[in-house]
Order: sequence, then C-alpha cells, then structure tokens
Amino acid sequence: MKLNVYLIFLLLIISCTKKSTPEKALKEFIEYRFSQGQDKEDLLEMTTGSLNSRIEDMEGEDLTAFLKAEALQKRRLKVLLKNCEDTKCFLTYILTYSQGSGNPKDFGIEVKKIAQLEKVGETWKLSDVSNVKTYIEAHKDLEVSAEGESTEP
Repeated sequence: MKLNVYLIFLLLIISCTKKSTPEKALKEFIEYRFSQGQDKEDLLEMTTGSLNSRIEDMEGEDLTAFLKAEALQKRRLKVLLKNCEDTKCFLTYILTYSQGSGNPKDFGIEVKKIAQLEKVGETWKLSDVSNVKTYIEAHKDLEVSAEGESTEP
C-alpha cells in the first residue's frame, strides 16, 4: 500500500514539472504571435540567434507591422518532422490560419515551415524559421498594385 502511495506521489511530481521541449517552445511562440498585446521584449526572451537579432533590429513601422495580429486567427498547428541533436532541433510543421475581417475570413492560409531551435540552459528557444511553401485561399478579390514602369502597352 505504501508503495502505491509513493508511486502516485512520484507521478504527480513528475507530471507537474514543466520540462522545456522543442515542440512546446514552438507552440508557445506561435500562440504568442497570434495573441493581442505582443511585446518586443517577450519575443526576444523566446528567441536566440539570427531570429533574435532580426527582432532586436526592428523599430518603428516595421516593429508595429510585425506585432500586429488582430486580423489573424490560428486554426491548426501540426508538427510533421522532428530532427534533434543535444542542443539543436529542427521541426518541420504546418500552420493553418485565417486572415481578414469578413465571414468567412478574407483569406485562408496554410504555411509549411522549418523551425530551428537551440537549447539555451534548460530552455529551448527559436533561432530561425524558414518558409517551405505557402498556400493562400482567397475569399475575396486580391488587390495587386504594380510599382515601376509596365512593359505592357
């Protein structure tokens, strides 16, 4: 009987500890990116390497546009492939979200990306994200404007 109580207590302690994993770090970063009230300092805390440097260098209109998320709504995140070593991990994932204010939303977007994460101390942080493919389903007309001179008559 004492052994059962001890095992249950041990399982509770193990399950309650928050262990950082690459998947959890990616999920938390993406959830934060789709939230309102994002902050540059919070993003810097979640990142390292080249991604951290790019965010650090953002200012003014670029930073405001990067943090803007009110028209975005996350639908699904699915990790397809995980390739990890001791302190570096590559996750290939698909992120599906909608953008716009219409009903249905103006655009449905599916992106396939590869996230590079690095272990800093005991925490996994995003160091780079590269795009593999993007699929956009438009529910309204796209407004496209050309800059510069046209070659058409």
